[in-house]
Formats: sequence, structure tokens, C-alpha cells
Amino acid sequence: MYCGQTTISMKSIVALGVLVFSVAVARAANTVTPWVPVFQGIDQATGTNEGAGDVTLSVNALRVDLQNPDIQLRITPPITNNYVPDSRETFAQTPREFMREHGVQVAINSGYFAPGSYSMTSGTPVRVEGVVISEGRLVSAQTRSNDSLSAMLFTTNNQPYFVYVNWPATNTNGIFNAVSGMYPLVSNGVNISYVYTNSMSDTVHQRQPRTAFGLSEDDRYLILMTIDGRQELSDGALDYETADFLLLFGAWKGMNMDGGGSTTMVKVNECGDPVDVNQNSFQFAVGRPGSQRSIGCNFGVYAPALPTAIKELTVLPGSTTATITWRTDMDATTQVEYGPTPAYGNATPLDTQPRQFHVATVSGLVPGSNYYYRAISVVGSDEYRFGCRFSTTDAFSRTLVFGITNRWKYHTNNLVNWKTSDYDDTSWFGPSNACFHIENTASVPFPPRNTLLPPGFVVPIFRTYYFRTPFVFSGSTAGLSLTFSNYIDDGAVFYLNGAELARIRVPPTPNVITNGTFASGTPCGGTPYQNDAAVICPDVFTITGSAMTNLVEGTNMVAVEVHNVSGGTTSQDILFGGALFVNRQQIANPELFIAAEGEESILYWNGQGFTLQQSSDFSATNNWSDVSGPVTQSPFTVTNAGTVFYRLRN
Repeated sequence: MYCGQTTISMKSIVALGVLVFSVAVARAANTVTPWVPVFQGIDQATGTNEGAGDVTLSVNALRVDLQNPDIQLRITPPITNNYVPDSRETFAQTPREFMREHGVQVAINSGYFAPGSYSMTSGTPVRVEGVVISEGRLVSAQTRSNDSLSAMLFTTNNQPYFVYVNWPATNTNGIFNAVSGMYPLVSNGVNISYVYTNSMSDTVHQRQPRTAFGLSEDDRYLILMTIDGRQELSDGALDYETADFLLLFGAWKGMNMDGGGSTTMVKVNECGDPVDVNQNSFQFAVGRPGSQRSIGCNFGVYAPALPTAIKELTVLPGSTTATITWRTDMDATTQVEYGPTPAYGNATPLDTQPRQFHVATVSGLVPGSNYYYRAISVVGSDEYRFGCRFSTTDAFSRTLVFGITNRWKYHTNNLVNWKTSDYDDTSWFGPSNACFHIENTASVPFPPRNTLLPPGFVVPIFRTYYFRTPFVFSGSTAGLSLTFSNYIDDGAVFYLNGAELARIRVPPTPNVITNGTFASGTPCGGTPYQNDAAVICPDVFTITGSAMTNLVEGTNMVAVEVHNVSGGTTSQDILFGGALFVNRQQIANPELFIAAEGEESILYWNGQGFTLQQSSDFSATNNWSDVSGPVTQSPFTVTNAGTVFYRLRN
């Protein structure tokens, strides 16, 4: 959305009806790359002006084949709870959130919406300008000549219709999907943006980040385009520059969409995760790199993945190893690159033996960690790659001691020795169910708010609140750890039987924490929910080693003091809830697999510290011997010769 945007004058609208003329456009510096398939029915390309005229433009485009029967269009649907035209029409979402919810492969911002504050969070009700229809459901009607004058309409089979000026409003009978643009840029293959040169003082017509939609001459291809702006890599475009790039990408007609900080294009990677195609300006304006603006109308496309030579790719993770298998239609080599980041950094030994069933085991991994991987097979001069990510098991069995809605006693007085297990808390409030709160913000995805703390929804509230809850433990502490998962607004100190366990957003040791101590920060930093305890950003910590000496057989006491930050509105709320887990180490026995291919068989498993054994007589308990080597690493290839049984020994 363009900050400070003004409504286009009726003078400009009337001019559109009579002025469709050609103006020579200097294209010499503008170039675009060839289209490259990224999904079935969707191609991608980029463009640049090569820095001509002391202006830099970074352009990204997607071309959607509307005649591909597998292509499905998705548009932000209407609110189903208390829908109000021109008021509560959709819930704001980032393009990433929209992509995950609707399962599309690409997404882009589309129509103008209000309110458009940069501080607006996802889930805020908004109205959308112009006609918007989502899978046959009316989202917004064209009720006036406002900031959205153009429209693209689509039938159930994705047949498109372009409306240059949708006023009076076009009949939408039989229309399945529709989005509105702000004004047309291209008509019959001609750049008509110069119609607006008399309004260049308006913010929308100045150099801005741009989103634009176009249609090819035969209506087969829908072109989705972004031009970045307000940043070093790209200054933003004027109307005529936007139209020119639409033409270069093959548009015969096209319109300008909402832009500014809203301009965002996203596609899924091999794992199905959203990846930004362009670099939106919103993240820099709000100082949260990687974030996206919550907008009122997203546009997405579902498309099948491209065919790949690597098929049936599977991962069998263990705690320190993972076995990766796949198939190819032709004999090929076998190798896997892997690592904790998308840069990988490690690789299994190259297996040059041509085969169609492939096995690779990666080892030396950290339990409970995330890894990226890529399977690689080479046939002659052709190399095929495909990958994603996996998580190793944490080699622990985890038992819930108490949950996030656990009952706690609580108080607000400045107390002495309140942390110990023998402290008399009979005069305290409760016990009551967490989460405890003084919080009435509706738009944040909060955990359950069950108990209102004193003094309630008045100001000022107390600087520090105190909580206590007991739990019973039995058994050995060998190989044991405790994990605390919490929602805290703003800071806290945790104690077990009077001994300090952890500090979260309060002054570090050796600072003494008192009733008057302010928290040193707020939760959910770097997210749209900064300063509030949202479900997407719990505070989690694990206690191991010497700290476990505070855990005793029988009844234990967890005590927590929660502190507010100093000053401003952020100090006038509180939220606390905590869950506790006991983790015990466990040894998982691996599963042994065998895959026969031709005259060979591949034996593979997903654990370390095991040795492969063989026997010709499965019924003889003492007839097992280690395979020559010995073989302690997966996979292992054997030549098929009679009946042989295999097992693993620890």
C-alpha cells in the first residue's frame, strides 16, 4: 500500500475513456530473462533496467498458464463471522500465512485495502476496494469509483476477462474469482500509463515499489509482476516503467495493483516452505528483516510440482544418523549433501556403482536438530538433485509433569523467602488456572487466558507478580533433564526448591533481583507480536547437569517471579503460564532394511554403534558371526548367493 495515497481524480478517469494512445518508450536499457518453469503451468523470469538513468529496478515475474487444467486460483476469502460490506470483509494476512493456509505454490499481494497501518497485525478485519470474488463468494463489490478502477475476472475454468475501468460496475454473473487493480497500464499491447502524467504529484504515481497483473494477447497467460523499491537494490518504478516491463513479459493488457510496502511475491521451495521471490520494503521500514506486511487481499496459484528424475525420496531419521533412499528410472550414482543450513557443507562418499535404488546414510548428527539435505544422482553428463530437510530424534522420552493451564498460587506483595518448598503460602490467592494475565488485546494469538490478576484492567498494575506450584517426582535423576516451556510478558526468574534455575529478560547475574526490578526486554521480538506473549514465540529452556541436584524425591516446588518493563503502554499488561517436562535418555534400536537389485542387495539402517552379523541358519542361536570388516556403517552391499540372514548387534 502506498503511504499517503490519494484517490485518483475523475478527470483522470474520464481521460481514460477517450485517451488510449501510443507514446514511444525508451526500452534500450530494460531487459528480461527467458521464462524458466518452476511448477507445472508456472514459469518465472526476472528483469532489470541495468541502472539506466541513475535508477535501479529489480523486477520479478511469474507467468501462469490459465489453460493448464491443474492450475487453480485462490484469492483471500470473505470473513465468515460477522461479515460487514465495506467494513469487515477479510482478515489481514501476510502472503506467507495465506500460502500456508491455502496450500498454493505461489502467492502475491493484490488489491488495495483499508485500514493500512504498518502496525496492523494478522487477523485484523479490513475492507477491500473494488470487486473481489473468491471461489464464487463475494468478498467486495464495486460500489463506487474509488482507488480500484480496473479488474480481472475469471470463470470456473480460469477464462479471464479484463475490465479497464469497472465503473459502472460490470456484471459478475458466472464469475468464480476476481481481483481489482488501481488503474490500467497496458491496453492492446500499448503502454497507456502516460494518461496519468497530469497526476504525477499524487503519491501513487511517484517512484514506488510496484505490483502489477497482466494478460497475454490470447488470454492464455496471467502475468504476475513485482518491482522492488525504497531500497538500495531497487529504487521503485513509475507508471510507464511498470507498463513497459509488463509488455516485455508478454502482457497485452495490464493493471497496477496495490504496491508500496505491500509488494510481495512468494513461492514454495522443494520442502513446501514459503520463500520470498522479491525483497519487500516493509521489512526495512519497520526494522524487522524477513518480515512481511499483513494485507487485506492475497492472490495465490495452486500448481503441481515439476516432474523429477529423483522419485520416492524418503528419510528415516535416528538420533545421530539418517538413512535417505530414492529411486531413478535409469542407473545412476548415489550421493547426499547435508548440513545444518541450506549451504549443506557435508557429503556422503560418492557411490559410483550405477543403480536405480539408492541408499545413503548420513552420520555424526546432533540429536533433536534440524538438517538440510539434497540427494544427487548422475547419469553420464546429466546431474539430478532434489532435497528438503529432516529432524533427528532427540534420544529422549519426554513426560509432561504439568501443562500450560496448570494451577498456581499467586501474590503481589514484596515477600521474603517465598521461593522455598517449606514456605507457608496459605495466605496467597489461588490455586487458579494459568495463563494468568492482565491483557485485553484481541488481535494477538494468545495462549489461553484463564485467571485475571489484580488489580484487573486498570492502571497502574504491579511491577512484579509471584507464582508457586508443587509437583511430585520419583525415580533416578541419572540422564535426566527438565524442560520448561513458558509464555511470559515481560521477564521472569525461575526457581526450583529455592535455587535459581533461569532468568528470562531480566538483568543477568550477579544483579540482585528485587520486587522493584524492571524487566530488561519484551517477548516476541522481531515478530508482528513484539511486546506481547504470543503462541508463536514461547520461552523454552532446559535444565541439565549440576542444576538437577535441586530436584528431590517427593514434592518439589517451582517458584516464578514475573516482572514488567519500565514505562510506556508495554508496562501495563502481564501474562504468565508455564509447562514442565521430564526428559529421560533412551536408546532406540535401529530397524534393518534390505533392498535387492539385480545380483546385489543393499543392507541399511539408521543407527550408530551397531555391527552387522550374518547366519545361514536363522534357527541356530549360536550360529551368528560378524560380517567381515567388521561392518559398522550403513549402507552395505552384498552379492546375492543363497539364503543368508542378517541382524545387528549392539
